[in-house]
Amino acid sequence: MMAKNSTPLTPTPGGVNAQVIDAVSQSNAAVLDNAANQGAATAYQKVAQAAAFAIQDATDYSRNIENVAMTAQGVIVAKMLESEANIPIYTPVLATLQEMVIAANVNLAAVGVTATAIATDFPATKT
Repeated sequence: MMAKNSTPLTPTPGGVNAQVIDAVSQSNAAVLDNAANQGAATAYQKVAQAAAFAIQDATDYSRNIENVAMTAQGVIVAKMLESEANIPIYTPVLATLQEMVIAANVNLAAVGVTATAIATDFPATKT
């Protein structure tokens, strides 16, 4: 029984049956098309993984900045409670620590938006 879209069983001048040539050609086309899609899928997977790592790193950075800020705030509040004279000295430092935390969170949001856009726009398959 002949498959759909196959050529009739006739020998070619080179001695190879045209149906065999057709089958090999179709197999090659299917393998190469699948390989291209596999390559694109692997590339997409790597891009998505890199985007996830960027978000994880930005999250860790934000968490670390918050830990440093909280520790420093505790020391500063203790110094302020020791003497009222320390209040004007350390108040600007408290503001700077708060700015550090805000900047780290802004960075985290920017990395998240950028990583999401990159992963979303990257083609998952061969087009």
